[in-house]
Amino acid sequence: MERHENERTFKIQNGFGRNTLTRVTQSTSRLLTSHILEDPSLILTPVGTMRNFLIALTIQFLVVPITYARGESPHRIFAGTGQGVARTTPYPSGQPSGPAGTSIIGNPFGIEFQPHHVLITSVDDHCVYRSTLDGKDFTRIVGNGLKGYTGDGGPAAEATFNWPHEVRADKKGNLYIADTRNHVIRKVSGATGIVTTLAGDGSPGFGGDGKRGTQVRFQQPHSVVLDGTGGLLVADTVNHRIRRIDLNTGIVQTISGTGEKKLPVDGNPARNSPLSGPRSLAVDDQSIWIAMREGNSIWRIDRKTSTIHHIAGTGKKGYAGDGGPPKAATFRGPKGLVLDHQGRILVVDTENHALRRIDLSQNLVETVLGGNKSKVTFPMKRPHGIAFKKNFGYLIADSEFHRVILGN
Repeated sequence: MERHENERTFKIQNGFGRNTLTRVTQSTSRLLTSHILEDPSLILTPVGTMRNFLIALTIQFLVVPITYARGESPHRIFAGTGQGVARTTPYPSGQPSGPAGTSIIGNPFGIEFQPHHVLITSVDDHCVYRSTLDGKDFTRIVGNGLKGYTGDGGPAAEATFNWPHEVRADKKGNLYIADTRNHVIRKVSGATGIVTTLAGDGSPGFGGDGKRGTQVRFQQPHSVVLDGTGGLLVADTVNHRIRRIDLNTGIVQTISGTGEKKLPVDGNPARNSPLSGPRSLAVDDQSIWIAMREGNSIWRIDRKTSTIHHIAGTGKKGYAGDGGPPKAATFRGPKGLVLDHQGRILVVDTENHALRRIDLSQNLVETVLGGNKSKVTFPMKRPHGIAFKKNFGYLIADSEFHRVILGN
């Protein structure tokens, strides 16, 4: 290979464990970072006599790939560049906006599909973004980029939030947001774009069952999900309860949890059973599915009998059990879950940096992304939210790598 004075040859290893030789030439037109942010796991190693040559990411280079094997993994980056966000002033009107793949999204958490769009919350700048499914149009729709609790009664894009962990959308386009560190649930009207507080008084604590609005108190509600029967379920995480807001009356009731931080007994009535950090919720016609963060396990409430049942995880922290029965597996702080079109449960095993899949028909749990599959898929760092859409796949928030990954 011909080598010029301003060239260096490097061996690049990506998260798939594939090596490739790449010629790096000095340039003033691009930053090396613009090429590696697509995959923060890239490791650049000088070849041969160049092993002591150090690359500073602030030096400008042009990477000209000779080959780059991406492997056969059915995953790709949908949104984010790998760069975080730190705002000290509000975003200008209409910004940020652009293609999802080149847009900065700092610490994405919650993900929700609409018929033709996907919604993504971010906690670095306390916003909600909306993207077309092809990723060509990605724009901020909620939050002005600053942390706070202001703006009720006005446009959602001018309001402030404090760690909006999750968002859900109904058929009318109304958005329901778990404004976690403001300890409230907020609603954005699909017709007007106006934001209001649906429930919660803004102070941490517990209270208000049988009441509505500011007479209710939550403590770090992390997850919300529409139950399909006119209610919004809330994972009132630090209160170790699941609560329901009647969207017609506004009345809030606890449907599971006693406030005691403890795992329930399999088969007991849900209402009088303790919970251990309910962190993420999903629903189908038969069940309410629960990921318990402190409980390191997955449970479900039978919607017909109102009993609670153990699905996966021993309750102990760990990363074991792939290839075996779900109840014998260990998880570490799961913080997201969704069901796919086959009824399998996708669990975001956050502190194991992995996405795991539970197939109850096969009595099997396996890792499908990150974790012990990082070398053949993508590595992840503390992923959180996940959503699934048939004929599209799943999107998972790879939170601390500041990106959203698409998989099947």
